[in-house]
Amino acid sequence: MNRKKAYQCCHLQVHILAVACLCWGALASPVSAQTFNASDPASSGYRLAFADEFDSLKTIDLDATGTPGFKWYTKQFFGGKTTPSSCLLVHKGVLTIEGDVNGTGSIETAAPAHNSDGYVGAVFGGGAYFEARIAFDRAQANSKIGWPAFWSMAIEHMALKGKSQWDGQDPGFERFIEVDFFEDDTSSWAGTDTYGGAVHDTFGKWTKEKGFSMVSNDNFVVKVPSGTDFGKFHLYGCLVTPATVSNRWSGFIQYYFDGLPTSDIMTWSGNKGPGSPPPSGDQKFESTDSAHLNVILGSGPGQKMRVDYVHVWQIPSPVK
Repeated sequence: MNRKKAYQCCHLQVHILAVACLCWGALASPVSAQTFNASDPASSGYRLAFADEFDSLKTIDLDATGTPGFKWYTKQFFGGKTTPSSCLLVHKGVLTIEGDVNGTGSIETAAPAHNSDGYVGAVFGGGAYFEARIAFDRAQANSKIGWPAFWSMAIEHMALKGKSQWDGQDPGFERFIEVDFFEDDTSSWAGTDTYGGAVHDTFGKWTKEKGFSMVSNDNFVVKVPSGTDFGKFHLYGCLVTPATVSNRWSGFIQYYFDGLPTSDIMTWSGNKGPGSPPPSGDQKFESTDSAHLNVILGSGPGQKMRVDYVHVWQIPSPVK
């Protein structure tokens, strides 16, 4: 029985009822990259915090209303466009998403809102295992206009409420994390048996000319078994584990492919104070510790990405 059918048999439902839903994992019993079981996250103490099997388009805010209760939103942050419904199709439990002449098509678990939080929807902090079962046709690839991607960014930056301010720096000097769970952006130069798994520790004051500065992981090319057919469904996973007292301030991000760990892992040491730019040494990626991630699915014009399901697993917070 595959993960999707097992989930349906459990009749587990996830309802997003709050205007701003912060999903936390307590990491009361911390796992390591070696002990986590990506093929069965529940056996490692994780429970489903979010799931969409894409049996209907009703989970997507197609009209960009920005109201709570949807799992996905089409209105993009930073004054971006709204992904039109013509870029989205659900058929037999599979979502197909692509861009159009106006650029990348995407759906996100959160959307901009005129409230105190600056967003509506669900974001995920305190640690989580993110997974999506994806298929795409590399013959449609065109890296100049976008590519299939399953990724995330800290809402602390996206909501534009000042919560990504880097302590000790001038006002407006930010620091925030972007975690790309899967991007088809490496095959043209790193080999066809690869995909991208980048983590960007981003900082500075944004300018129109230069944008932000960032430091990224050196091992962002994820290698998969030789001859992998990306036109067939594969499971792309990423375990994000912030540094906390319970894991002796040792944070890490580990990538998985079809339930097995890859060589792509990043580690850092937390609780060392704000530091100074640029992030360096074992403090690179430390901004993950305070981040709440907005999960994003997207693809470029004419590049169809099929998604069987998306799951987010977290360790439940202890009852107080």
